[in-house]
Amino acid sequence: MSAMDQYKVFYYTVKCGSITRAAQELYMTQPSASYAMKQLEEQLGVRLLVRKPKGVEMTEEGKVLFHFVEQAYGLILAGERKIDEMKSVLSGTIRLGASDSLCKAYLLPFLAEFHRKAPEVRICLSHGKTEDILKRLGDGAIDCGIVHLPVDDRIRVQATRTIQDCIVAGPEYASLARSPLTLKELTQHPFVMLSANSRSRAFFHAFLRTYGLEVTPDIELGSIDLLIEFVRKGMGISLITKDFIQDDLAAGSLVELKLAEPIPSRSIGVVTLPDETLSRASAFFVRELAAHLEAVGENGLD
Repeated sequence: MSAMDQYKVFYYTVKCGSITRAAQELYMTQPSASYAMKQLEEQLGVRLLVRKPKGVEMTEEGKVLFHFVEQAYGLILAGERKIDEMKSVLSGTIRLGASDSLCKAYLLPFLAEFHRKAPEVRICLSHGKTEDILKRLGDGAIDCGIVHLPVDDRIRVQATRTIQDCIVAGPEYASLARSPLTLKELTQHPFVMLSANSRSRAFFHAFLRTYGLEVTPDIELGSIDLLIEFVRKGMGISLITKDFIQDDLAAGSLVELKLAEPIPSRSIGVVTLPDETLSRASAFFVRELAAHLEAVGENGLD
């Protein structure tokens, strides 16, 4: 039996708590596993395990050795997984996160094309606000996400796209679109906004504060789709990213209200953890998504 096999028996014996269970895991006989442990101890000149009524216990020397064996075996298993993934780049599972609005405007067109290119890839999409997506990324629950920037320095931004917000209202407010409004004039009208923990709402409040203004929404909603529908129905005005409502603006179901004070642009980005080793399929997906987002930024939405 090779030295590698002996260390494998040692690893599984510690993990399983007994030589008998380790032998079962390795599909070998119990005497063969015991002999492998005896050989390893003789070669090292120390005792690694002490037999107990309910299994085995590591000696101090065994604990020291296992610390390194566990790391080495973990790397071997990771290597085997990578080889399996390399057999077929476009297979496996990709876990990503995005808000409903970002998914609909920027991610869905890309996913449709990617699915045609790689039908074997399973896509798991998590919905949530930027803070929710960043938490899931930090917890290892997703591989990548599309979020509003900026983000913590510990997050790697793979690609960015500039977005522009605008103030919109239903057709009932068309008279307000005839000439630019000041922000002070704007705040005299009822507002429909997303919930308080929304990045879009925080951005708008920060923009207003630069001019010494505050606004309290008359209606507060948790969904961008609902918000757009409420604004269409004339229930108030709102700040919405222009890419989300291009069709509404073209059809006249929403009208853009021009401001005397320009609304600053902001950015979204594809994010991953900086030290995360992505699967081959996930790494390919992130590269393709980053290229798509940057291309959309240069060319605009179709």
